[in-house]
Amino acid sequence: MHARIAVTSVGANNDYGHPAPSTLAVLAGLGARGYRTDRDGDIAVARSRDGPVVLTRR
Repeated sequence: MHARIAVTSVGANNDYGHPAPSTLAVLAGLGARGYRTDRDGDIAVARSRDGPVVLTRR
């Protein structure tokens, strides 16, 4: 079983190059849908009968 969701905490305008493109490629290759705090704002993951639900707020 693989994770279906990947949440990455990223500071706005960070100059460290995070997250690394290679890391994002691995997650995408595993089929995980990616969410990033610098792009998506606040992120919450909840469980529902149909599986995980992701809520975002910018």
